Amino acid sequence: MVHNVAPNNSTSALEESAAHSELMLFAEDNNAPITEHQYWTVLIVDDDPEIHKVTLLALRDFNFQNHKLKFISAFSASEAKPILASNHDIALVLLDVVMETDDAGLTLVHYIRDTLQNHLVRIVLRTGQAGQAPEQKVVQDYDINDYRAKTELTVQRLTTTVLSALRAYTAIAELAKLNDTLEAKVQARTAELAVSNQQLQQSLAELEAGERAGKQVQFKMLPPERFRCGEYQFSHALFPSAYMSGDFVDYFNADPHRVVFYIADVSGHGVASAFVTVYLKRFVSSYYERYQRGNADTLLDPAAMLGTLNSELLRENITKYIALFYAVLDTRSNTLTYANAGAYPWPLVQQQQQANYLELKSTPAGMFDFSEYRNQQLTLAEHSGIVLCSDGLLDLLPQSTTESKLQFLLDKSIAATDIAGLLQALNIDPRQTLPDDLTILKLSRDVTDPPDNPLSE
Repeated sequence: MVHNVAPNNSTSALEESAAHSELMLFAEDNNAPITEHQYWTVLIVDDDPEIHKVTLLALRDFNFQNHKLKFISAFSASEAKPILASNHDIALVLLDVVMETDDAGLTLVHYIRDTLQNHLVRIVLRTGQAGQAPEQKVVQDYDINDYRAKTELTVQRLTTTVLSALRAYTAIAELAKLNDTLEAKVQARTAELAVSNQQLQQSLAELEAGERAGKQVQFKMLPPERFRCGEYQFSHALFPSAYMSGDFVDYFNADPHRVVFYIADVSGHGVASAFVTVYLKRFVSSYYERYQRGNADTLLDPAAMLGTLNSELLRENITKYIALFYAVLDTRSNTLTYANAGAYPWPLVQQQQQANYLELKSTPAGMFDFSEYRNQQLTLAEHSGIVLCSDGLLDLLPQSTTESKLQFLLDKSIAATDIAGLLQALNIDPRQTLPDDLTILKLSRDVTDPPDNPLSE
């Protein structure tokens, strides 16, 4: 529903701009032809009827991607809740802070994100009482997409704000749609991914305007920062060189006594490479589903997983390759079964105050159709561990040759008990601008929980 309300005598920057600068927007033309339009749905939540009226007038002729705006009005947070619950096509919420309570708008943000689990709709906070909701604290504590004082919102600024929000909405909607499609294919028990390279490039172009939101989506796919299974502790840190990363890491229980883990580095970095990490996650998930249903044990065979992935990447012609170390840990026998697809630096094994590399020369998945991968095994003694790094770490070391970098990493890793300690020993601050994505995965046996890692994302 759209509420038409009469103006009162209050005046804001938006009202003055709408009344004086763009008066011609409101002229009637009964002879104009009627044109059919599709619409972006915008919910206005504000207890001031004048704000509703002026917003409708200011955005009357707005058009984005041949879609006009359709408005729904609510005059309190409590009135907005059923509207949000029943209207799933709302693209944007223009939200006041102070309404029936001083924090009614902020409470509604929690309702949208946490109760409705709606992370797609864009939320622009508009407040006439900035002191009630300081900008820095609100932006840090609440999942909103923009913060504006009503006094600064001219017609032009409001139009720009709405346009930016809708651009982000379309990019995130495209990513969510693609993610749902991939999930459906996994549930349909098929490994075929019907996404052509043209569709990939089109989706990535849409993501350019939504890289920040894309990073949030990608990081939600990562495992917990720390994970324990029996005597074994897993931890990781991932620092992208751009908003989104071409590196990926994962670990999870295949069953109560076996843990699958892998570290991957997609060629290149940024949005295009990040999309391939989504492909990889879905690929592994499909074989996890098969294993849980009892259809196949491929998940527990690292060489078979790498060989199948290599074939799929070449068949899909994705034009990206993946350097990948894939392993299965049996916590009962303390046996590690692993295979490598071009991951470098090689895994670093720490045992009895000594460290050495597992030299595993191989080719990345998706590069050659003749690539072959084979399984190897390692028994992990007490107080032992494995450190896996992406090649972005080597780029940050000061030595002039690869051999000297590897030796420096080997020497410094012996005394480091956790990822933060290793980075400190290497004198690396991952918060600086990085030339390449940086990812570290650490596996330790028979250790206590590591301290919090203040450097992790």
